[in-house]
Amino acid sequence: MPKTIDYPRTSYTSAWEVAEVVDDTGGKCAIETAARKLSRKVSGSFKAIIGSAVKFGLLTSKREFLTTTNLFRRIKHAYDKQEEKIYHREAFLHPPLFTQICRKFRNRELPVHMLDVMLIREFAVEEINAQSVAKAFVDGARMVDILDERNVIADIDQLAAQQAPRRDLASSEMPLNLFKGGVAAPGPSAPPETVRAGGITLPQDIVPTGRQQDAVSSLFGLDTDDLEADNDDTSEDGISSSDTLYSTPPAPAGPDAVFTPPSAATPIVEPRITASPPVLPLNPPVAANTARPMGNTAANHHTGERVYTIQISGPGVDTQLSVQDVDDLAIVGALLEKIRRQLTR
Repeated sequence: MPKTIDYPRTSYTSAWEVAEVVDDTGGKCAIETAARKLSRKVSGSFKAIIGSAVKFGLLTSKREFLTTTNLFRRIKHAYDKQEEKIYHREAFLHPPLFTQICRKFRNRELPVHMLDVMLIREFAVEEINAQSVAKAFVDGARMVDILDERNVIADIDQLAAQQAPRRDLASSEMPLNLFKGGVAAPGPSAPPETVRAGGITLPQDIVPTGRQQDAVSSLFGLDTDDLEADNDDTSEDGISSSDTLYSTPPAPAGPDAVFTPPSAATPIVEPRITASPPVLPLNPPVAANTARPMGNTAANHHTGERVYTIQISGPGVDTQLSVQDVDDLAIVGALLEKIRRQLTR
């Protein structure tokens, strides 16, 4: 019974050359086809090269057909030269004999000049193959950076731990929900604080603000504190139903804010202040409303006072004044005098 040879008898370079030829034919071809592409005959030496390629894990041979392995494809499709060298080193150490030699002389000088004798005596290599095996080991070890220029063999286990090849560049998993972190989970939300004014409960964020200072009165340096007092002197219900504004309640938080249609508008009681855009007619008149009692007539009758409202609007002027006594007519006269000067220019 012939003895089984578990080590390569030719160099790693020649084995890689045959594997590349098989890959060029589609990854699988007959032995005769590979020999013809290399301009060689199917002889004993060519079969020794094929046997070395099988020992290095680059090819598989079955029924006179050669097929490339996954290790060969990893080398071929390496991302860069560094990763390619790592896979070449893995293929070179695929034969058990070469792995044993590297571990026996790790971090030590290899006796290159007597390696063939050592292979015969310590590793049971046949004498007829000892020199070719020794040459194949030395050349391949230098190519994959295991044997340096001082013939010192590196620690292959340490190299494998420090230089792990990159398996994947892209992520193998996709997040289940891309919007999971950006949308708050729906939950019971606390109702907004309310303010009770005149028996009417209003949300905190839509309570009407106070009256702001009139621009025309500020221009003439007029005191409008009495107007603020008049506005505060209202009935118990606050404002009549004719001065009702509508506002949309605040949207809920979470996914409901995106998919829930807006609810119906909620009536909110607030003083209505009408402001129309200025219109420039051919002959700009002075718009002065007819003097009429202002506000709640019941309250004015109760206090025994008559309050008249004069609204003046025009280019650059839009104000409303309340006249309660004769002194207030001086303010009205000042505004009319300003308007007269603008018209006479």
